[in-house]
Amino acid sequence: MLRLRDFGLRNGINEVIVITKGEKLNTAPIGIIVEDEESVFAKAKLFPSHTRENLEKGSFFIANISNDAVLFALATFYDLGEEYFESLDPPILRNSLAFCEFEAKLEGSIANLRLLRGKVLRNEIRAVNRGFNAVIEALIFATRLKLNPKLAERIRECYGIIEKCGGEKEKLAMEIIKKETGIR
Repeated sequence: MLRLRDFGLRNGINEVIVITKGEKLNTAPIGIIVEDEESVFAKAKLFPSHTRENLEKGSFFIANISNDAVLFALATFYDLGEEYFESLDPPILRNSLAFCEFEAKLEGSIANLRLLRGKVLRNEIRAVNRGFNAVIEALIFATRLKLNPKLAERIRECYGIIEKCGGEKEKLAMEIIKKETGIR
């Protein structure tokens, strides 16, 4: 029996890169909300976006589980081109640890998700890296910056953690955030 936990999705909000299809592939970091990791059901809050538009038109919803800070940063600001994929059918980003395909039913701002299939692609052991976590937080703040300009200070706080705790990829992701937000 399939379970969310089999693909690394645990209770709480799990940051993944979701791929949908409109005129082209759309890549976007999304928080998948899991209330029961032993089940196949989850949720995602979707703001007006290409991801939401694509789902309204019947697109697939494929979550790529990744710990690549650069992929998260790039997917936040751009739709990734084919060169970032190791497969287009199903769409799987390079270095993804796993992927999950979900049926997505929109109900207001919530996408109710049901796991259809998935596959673990790489069994990689990695300790928690505070720099990676700070990249994710900075990206979340960056997506909300237009609604709340005061988040610029929070992004700068994340930079300090990334500098202190991050590795090469986390620091490269930070440079992408700086470039795209203009926040130094």
